[in-house]
Amino acid sequence: MKTYWLTPVSATEPLTLASPRIALSPEEGDALRRLSAEAHPRLLPSFKLALLLGEDGEACGTGADVAELRLDEGGAVVLTGPLAASSCAVAFAERLLAPDEALRLAEKLAPHAPHADALRAWWSSGLRAMLIKEE
Repeated sequence: MKTYWLTPVSATEPLTLASPRIALSPEEGDALRRLSAEAHPRLLPSFKLALLLGEDGEACGTGADVAELRLDEGGAVVLTGPLAASSCAVAFAERLLAPDEALRLAEKLAPHAPHADALRAWWSSGLRAMLIKEE
């Protein structure tokens, strides 16, 4: 079953997924993706969980088993060592909108968008945000 994880990102080197990460149903995730794209195409991009881990020089998604990655647990997830972020995941995170720009663009986000308050709070505190799609 597909799950989306609404995820704050606190650092790119090493890639750090802050908490809390919010699990979304497929319907919630699809609705949030659609509403955020209406506000701005780059406001809340998504990345496949299967491509998140990898070793240097490897194609995305060929590294460690993503089953070892526990997004449902509290605390930050720092992607280093055996659970190192793939080079494409780091590049993706580096291209996330800066928090101040995302916050400005979020003014166009529909007020009824799911978890809009959490996103605004993260961006206000200097975090970036993304959706991680687990299939």
